[in-house]
Amino acid sequence: MKHLKLRIGVIILTGLDLLSKYVFYNVKYLNETTVILPALNKGISRSLPVPFFIIIGISILGIVAFIRLFAKRKINRSIASLLIAGTIGNLIDRIIYGGVRDFININIFNFPIFNLADTMLCIGVGIRILVLMLEKKK
Repeated sequence: MKHLKLRIGVIILTGLDLLSKYVFYNVKYLNETTVILPALNKGISRSLPVPFFIIIGISILGIVAFIRLFAKRKINRSIASLLIAGTIGNLIDRIIYGGVRDFININIFNFPIFNLADTMLCIGVGIRILVLMLEKKK
């Protein structure tokens, strides 16, 4: 099967994201900590209001773009897995719950509440930027 390792990586990472959201939304004693603060984000970053169908469309376009970049060898499997899984995890939330289930609360500089999918997206983008910077130095 073509790109089997990518598919497995995406399935595992998406599963971890959905499992983390399930645990932190359903295990009551975890909700009593200051680090865990469940919040349904119906908008985009910092709850900026954007129509539902636009967010869904952009998410689907993002997934297609990440797959094409991987197929054209513009991004490696690790980056593609992180970006695709992060997007799918949040897309599933939006379709099922009408918003993204965020729960990680860092009380520093009014930092927004986020989730594991958001972390995957940030790490994937961060690694890609680092790779581009290192390639330019050559």
